[in-house]
Amino acid sequence: MSFVRTVLGDIPPEQLGVTNAHEHLICEAGPHLASSPEGLEDLRLDSVEKAVEELRLFKQSGGNAMLEVSCPEYGRDAAKLAEISRQAGVHVVAATGHIMEGYWRGVVDVGAISDEDLHAEMTRDLLHGFPEAPDVRAGVIKVGTGREAVHPDEERMLRLAARVQRETGAPITTHTTAGTVPLEQVRIFLDAGADPAHVVIGHQDRRLVWEDHLAVVQAGFRIGYDCISKDRYELDLHRIEFLARLCEEGFADRVVLGSDIARRSYFTSYGGGPGFTYLLWRFVPWMRQEGIAEEHIQQMLVANPAATFAFAPVPATAGA
Repeated sequence: MSFVRTVLGDIPPEQLGVTNAHEHLICEAGPHLASSPEGLEDLRLDSVEKAVEELRLFKQSGGNAMLEVSCPEYGRDAAKLAEISRQAGVHVVAATGHIMEGYWRGVVDVGAISDEDLHAEMTRDLLHGFPEAPDVRAGVIKVGTGREAVHPDEERMLRLAARVQRETGAPITTHTTAGTVPLEQVRIFLDAGADPAHVVIGHQDRRLVWEDHLAVVQAGFRIGYDCISKDRYELDLHRIEFLARLCEEGFADRVVLGSDIARRSYFTSYGGGPGFTYLLWRFVPWMRQEGIAEEHIQQMLVANPAATFAFAPVPATAGA
C-alpha cells in the first residue's frame, strides 16, 4: 500500500492534508554561506520551542504537513524534527541526500564519498533511520544543482537519487540555485530512470521563465513554486500569473507550493516575518482573488503533495 513516511511514522497519503512542500524548521548553514557573523546567525534555526511556535501558527492557518528538507550539510537534526512534529501536531517529512556543491563545500566532502557509500547512506536513512535518530526515517530525497551549471558531484547525486528511488520508491525534491538549469535536472533524471511523477523540480518561482516551466511539467515532473513571499526574487503577483497560466494549460496537477523561509528574520517566532502563515492566509486568498479556481488551489495544496510524496510501489526485481 502507498504511504507517506513522516518523522513519526508512515501515514496514508490522504492523511497528509494541506502541505507546505519545501521548508526548514531546524537548520544551520555552513559558515562560507554568510558574509558576516550576523548573517550566519540569521541562517541558524536551532530552537525546538520557536519551531513548534511557528508550526502551530501554520496549523492555525490551515496547514497540516510540511516537507523539512534540511540535509547534513545544512544542520539536519531528525530527533528535533520528531519532537517538533509531536508537539505541534503537524506531519513533518525529513530529507536524506545532499543539496549541492555550494552548500556542502567545506562541511561534507561529498567528492570523497564513493557512489556505493552515498547510495548506502540514502537507503539507510529512508529504510532504517538516521544516525542521529535511529527511530526516525527520511521520507524524501533532496538533491540539487548550482547556478547555471551542474557540478560533476551534483550530477552524481542526482543519478544516485534516481537509483535509490527505483529501489525504494522514495520521492525526490530538488534545489535549483536561483531557479536555473531545471531542464538539465530533467534530462539527468530521465536518463537515470527516475519516476517524474515523484520528482519535484524546485525553486522554479525564483526564475519565472515560461518555456522552462512548461517543459518541466510536459516531461511529467512536478514543479515547485516554493519561494512564495520572497519578492526580492520574483513578485508574488507574477507567481500567481504563472500559476494561473499553468492551470489554464491543464497542469494544475503538477504544482506544489512552499515558502522556504530558512532564516530567523523570516520567522515570526524569532521576531521576523512573514512566517509560515503567509502561504495560507495571504497568498492563497490572493490566488482566489486573481481567479484561480478553488479546485486547482486544493489540488496544489492537498492532492498533489499526497500523490508526489507517497512512496511508489517498487517492482519485485528492483535492486536485484
